[in-house]
Amino acid sequence: MLTFEEFEQSLRHVLVHFRDPAYHPPEFLWPILGYKPQHGVAVIQNAITQTIESLKPATASTASSLRNLRFYELLNCRYIQELTQEETADRLGITPRHVRREQQQAIHALARLFWEKRPDKTLSSLEDTSDEEPEQESTAWRSQVREELAALQQSAPGSMVEVGPALQGVLKIGEALTAQHGISLKVKLPEPDLTVAMHLSAFRQVLITAIEKIVQSISPGQVTIAVERKGGRVHLLLTGAPATTNHPPNSELIQEILAVHGGSVEAYLEENRVGFRIELPSAEKITVLVVDDNTDLVHFYQRYTSGTRYRIVHLAEGRQALDFIREIKPNIIILDVMLPDIDGWELLTDLRAQPATRMMPIIVCSVIRRAELALSLGASLYLPKPVRRREFIEALEQILNQAPITE
Repeated sequence: MLTFEEFEQSLRHVLVHFRDPAYHPPEFLWPILGYKPQHGVAVIQNAITQTIESLKPATASTASSLRNLRFYELLNCRYIQELTQEETADRLGITPRHVRREQQQAIHALARLFWEKRPDKTLSSLEDTSDEEPEQESTAWRSQVREELAALQQSAPGSMVEVGPALQGVLKIGEALTAQHGISLKVKLPEPDLTVAMHLSAFRQVLITAIEKIVQSISPGQVTIAVERKGGRVHLLLTGAPATTNHPPNSELIQEILAVHGGSVEAYLEENRVGFRIELPSAEKITVLVVDDNTDLVHFYQRYTSGTRYRIVHLAEGRQALDFIREIKPNIIILDVMLPDIDGWELLTDLRAQPATRMMPIIVCSVIRRAELALSLGASLYLPKPVRRREFIEALEQILNQAPITE
């Protein structure tokens, strides 16, 4: 029985060979896409093209419509126009890293459209709902999950999770579940300061759901959770043994949560072991240098960024800025215009003239409402004071998605 995860992986492979006339999709994909092999590859290409087009909203005024528009633009660039990830990043004004993250989510959304409209809906059922549940209720459940995830992100933009402490919290909850079944839960704590770009509630729900699914697939034994960092990604391996099932576990809820956060999940069954391989983007600390003589305001910025990946460093005088920047190598600079020792506009011009700071993202944040002047002098973004927490964090997030992060 084909699962949604298997279909999604196959669709990714089809998209890689989307324009190859010699490529033939595997036979099990044809009925899901609504065709038969004798119809020819061209109908598959046309079906994918039309489904990508269907993502484009008539108007983009809500969070979901903006999200769909973003997915449409990315898929259109990558697979209809056949642009590379670098060319797509340049076209959309984002970083290649952001393209890779959004591409995972966009393909997941595309696969979901095909899956929900497939002629034979008996191929699989939603794991987190009953097999008898009507399709409209399944769709409503997914919509509700996405709305709650969007609300979670909006309430705490830029959130990150310290994996070690979060796992210890999950351990307490998980043990209450596993103990009822005669199963022990073992967590191998990761290296210190390992973080992921995700809200804590979403992270915990993914792991608790995964533990629950594994417990349902094994007899009295053990569940282990191990974590390691590989490049810019965090890999979690959840394993249970001995397995009592002949198929890997499945969770639509985990899929939905990870798709929103740029992660992925692979369920597996190997010999007598069953579990999940989960991958998430790591949240490296981002150093933000605030050049502003208003100490009270800087304290607000530090409170704003508490619990996020952003670390605020303060400099009260502009004349020291260049030497200080060379020393600490910030990822983002927030610059006030009214400084006690130098004109902020002059400092902005100097920073853009220096090779060491020419490409650094700079946000001009000031009570002087001169957005056009700030951008014309080289600012990456203009932010008027007073600034609220969400506006502040969203500005930092926008900068990360638009410009390369300095090393």
